[in-house]
Amino acid sequence: MIKKLQHRFILITMSCIGFIFLLILLILNISMTASSQNRGFNLLSEYVRNKNISKPHAAERYTGKENLTPDKVPETFKSRHRQNDWFNNMRIFSVLYDSSGEVKAVSTNNNPNLSEDDLLALADTILKKQKSKGKIAGCLYLYIPSKEGDSVYFLDYEPEHEMSMQLWRVCLWVGLAGMLIILIPVIFLSRWIAKPVQLAFDRQKQFITDASHELKTPLTIITTNAEVLENTLPDNKWLHYILEQSTRMKILINSLLDLARLDSGTEKNTFQNFDLSKTVRKTALSFESLAYEYEKKYDWDIAAGLSLYGNEENIEQLVTILLDNAFKYSDTKGTVTISLTKSADKKLLFVHNTGNGIEKKDLKHIFERFYRIDSSRSRQSGGYGLGLSIAESIVKNHRGQIRVKSDGKSHTDFYILLP
Repeated sequence: MIKKLQHRFILITMSCIGFIFLLILLILNISMTASSQNRGFNLLSEYVRNKNISKPHAAERYTGKENLTPDKVPETFKSRHRQNDWFNNMRIFSVLYDSSGEVKAVSTNNNPNLSEDDLLALADTILKKQKSKGKIAGCLYLYIPSKEGDSVYFLDYEPEHEMSMQLWRVCLWVGLAGMLIILIPVIFLSRWIAKPVQLAFDRQKQFITDASHELKTPLTIITTNAEVLENTLPDNKWLHYILEQSTRMKILINSLLDLARLDSGTEKNTFQNFDLSKTVRKTALSFESLAYEYEKKYDWDIAAGLSLYGNEENIEQLVTILLDNAFKYSDTKGTVTISLTKSADKKLLFVHNTGNGIEKKDLKHIFERFYRIDSSRSRQSGGYGLGLSIAESIVKNHRGQIRVKSDGKSHTDFYILLP
């Protein structure tokens, strides 16, 4: 349980740190992208102003040859951006139209990756959108409508985009490295935080063990004396009540001792290979008389030849708890089923019973200690809410998994997967 708390603390802490880091990285990326795009639009606007293309002069009809190239940019514009990587590394393309909408000039700036047809297709798309500026096919664009003829200018944005992606990747790797460095103190912090919990848990286990042992002796004396008196005074209801409650108390004490022993992990020292099929079959057969007495349909299907490395008594106790629960809480003349099969390289133990089932709100608490779905029903059946907790501890000690499914109306199914 303490290990689970430590793992949960580490997971939550690192998830929060990771989320904050990603959020900061996302904000920075959005900010940088917006800033670089603004720079690009400003460059295009200044280029247009210096070229004075908002009022284009008369030009020849488009002949398929490029009429605009960056070498025609005014010297003042070049000198202003001589140190600017935007101008040196990114190219400006343009498509000019006359007043009738015919193309009169196209400039691809001798870009081998961009044909005039591609540029014209992009310009046509922009003319249909009628947006003054935006981004298309890795380029920023400015659309300038005019009575003399529309103009569309493009700025190759790929180098800047690639630079942003490289920066994003570097930040991501730096962040991951930082998280790995942070993970080390978080692990030590989790141990430090869990230490008081571990101490309290150990004290609680020790108290339960000591108290159970101390209660066992006087309880045995009370039970023995009551049995002697019952032989002397037969049909005495008060003695009957004493014996009944003593038996219930004995069951509770034994359950607490079982939990304390399972929590300590000492049971693993007694692990050995045994015939799982034989153990499950023997335990299942012992419930046939109970099925006959309560007129319930009892089916079992145990695959032969399955073995397990574990504690045979614990597995017998596990099957007993599950079948006992199934018979107690199945409906009148209901059905109880148990099966043991091989699933891949694991063994699947399945216990099913018809009845009211378990509501969804109770399913997540079903293995908690002293948790009872219906307190009045549990008192009538003599339960303390410890049986399924013991079952879960046994399964975990055997490196297995246990889960429960129920529709809350007609049936309950327990699945136990053992290695």
